[in-house]
Amino acid sequence: MDYSWLLILIPALPLAGAAAVAAGTQTRINRRFLVGLACAVVAASFVAAVLVRLQYNQVAPDGYLWLPLWSWGVDGVGLGLLGDAVSTWFALVVTGVGFLIHLYSVAYMADDPGYARFFAKLNFFIFAMSLLVLADGFVGMLIGWANVGVASYLLIGFWHQRPAAAAAARKAYWVNAVGEVGLILGFIILLTHFGSLRFVDVLPQAWSAPAGVLNAAALLMLVGAVAKSAQLPLHVWLPDAMQGPTPVSALIHAATMVTAGVYLVVRAHPIFAAAPWGSAAVAAVGIASVLFGALAALAQTDIKRVLAFSTMSQVGYMMLGAGVGAYAAALFHFATHAFFKALLFLGAGVVIHRFGDNQDIRRMGGLGRYQPFTYWTFLIATLALVGLPPLSGFYSKDTIVVSALMAGHPWLWLLAVAGAGLTAFYMLRLFCLVFTGEPPQDLAREELEHPVPAVKVIALAALAVLSVIGGFFAMPDLSGVPGAAAGAAAGAHGAAEVALGGLVVTERQASLLTMGLLLLVSIIGGGLAIRRFGPGRQPVQETAYARAALRGFYFDDLYRAAFVRPLAAVADWVGGIVDPHVIDGAVNGVARLAATLATGVRRLHPGYLRRYALALMAAVAIVLLYFVLVI
Repeated sequence: MDYSWLLILIPALPLAGAAAVAAGTQTRINRRFLVGLACAVVAASFVAAVLVRLQYNQVAPDGYLWLPLWSWGVDGVGLGLLGDAVSTWFALVVTGVGFLIHLYSVAYMADDPGYARFFAKLNFFIFAMSLLVLADGFVGMLIGWANVGVASYLLIGFWHQRPAAAAAARKAYWVNAVGEVGLILGFIILLTHFGSLRFVDVLPQAWSAPAGVLNAAALLMLVGAVAKSAQLPLHVWLPDAMQGPTPVSALIHAATMVTAGVYLVVRAHPIFAAAPWGSAAVAAVGIASVLFGALAALAQTDIKRVLAFSTMSQVGYMMLGAGVGAYAAALFHFATHAFFKALLFLGAGVVIHRFGDNQDIRRMGGLGRYQPFTYWTFLIATLALVGLPPLSGFYSKDTIVVSALMAGHPWLWLLAVAGAGLTAFYMLRLFCLVFTGEPPQDLAREELEHPVPAVKVIALAALAVLSVIGGFFAMPDLSGVPGAAAGAAAGAHGAAEVALGGLVVTERQASLLTMGLLLLVSIIGGGLAIRRFGPGRQPVQETAYARAALRGFYFDDLYRAAFVRPLAAVADWVGGIVDPHVIDGAVNGVARLAATLATGVRRLHPGYLRRYALALMAAVAIVLLYFVLVI
């Protein structure tokens, strides 16, 4: 049976759910029914994604599923849906993990006055991300991209009555708008050169394009990817986005927004691989974000901000994989990261409620003895993120780091290994401060022992299982991507052997060496954290490094000084001087001139009939005199 038509259901069902639930909030329809509807449409969307993936498996590796939807009458500029290795892989994770987050939110947001409205926005987010990953060209991707930005604005600012939440929503929107400008300019370059924006038209021809065109398009698209995926230096919106409800953080970090940039780079990989500066720029951004995110996470005191900087670091690994030509490894880490990062955020939601909505990990401790289920699921996610075998994060991260070495980048390889050690330190620090030691004296034990609702348990358990076994899933075969055959051939920088310190190392030896080093640095980093922040921990002293890390190494201050304050000064100058004295002065001067002229004319136009008769007679006399004298 042909399931290609089901492609439309994957984004359409969440969109219809968002509209129905939003409309239902204005009526007397039971809100539990509306929330159930919101969850059901995402579950149905996931089933459609599974069927589409099965259909794709029958035509892979040379075929793909395609459903045209709309044409604007311009060749190469239209909207359709594409089912191939990359899009179906993303669609499965987006709808599957998205459904579990919906399920968790049923209990988490139950007491919120905007309960049903929240689910309408969640549905809209799933629609936007599904459209982004299933689009058959850059036009459809841009439509989904922009709608993801709108959805994130709505969700981050869900508690808009809080000034910090409203400011965070605006910040996320504007930073991503900067990226969208780069993205649109990159697409215009592609349209100008290739005459089309459909993947099947552009990607197979990427290798024949001039280097200048490829460099410009790749670097401009990378600006969009960096902003959307919160990579250095456009990462500043991500920590502030923690002002939204915790399920929103899970959705943005695990399976949707921040991975959109990785999707763009992987989808357009023939362009990035063919551009002389393309892949190198992606790898540089990736490794810089790996280290920056990890260094910032080391000293964070807010549980959600630790996880936020962790996301920045882990998405950096995905970018690094894409930058060294390991596209399948980048996708693999995207999937495993979605499982354990969603589990960490949802577990953080339980922790925050148990500690009376407090998010400061310095005021937590001892939760493990009261919440064993949360303890074990959080520990699984922590160790999966660290990359401890045989959990899912071990396989995907190991593959990326090995690929960096086999692509001939030993320095990237070493830095990636160092990043793994930092990851182990900050994650075990977080775990120890929350779950070990003694709980705060001022917190009632009944609050700590409060049971976790069943729907939360189901969501956490499912994600915990996926975090354990996710590493055994088959990685997608990129040969199904239109135009990927040539891209894979030219973009495959890996080799069977590589020189390392004067020695020739085979791929198997590199894998064993990398595995051993990753395990060693993880044990060292985790061991130091347990020793420092475990049950017998001493009070933590604030250091200059901690103050700098808490402020994100002053990037916000830098942007405020470089852009915000100069623009505000220009606005003040225009409003205080130019507008009243130049623009208003010019307008007022014209008005005064007109008034003066009117006054002068008014003397000739006083409204007295005898003056008009006198003037008429004088004029007639002048004319007659003229004719007498001249003629």
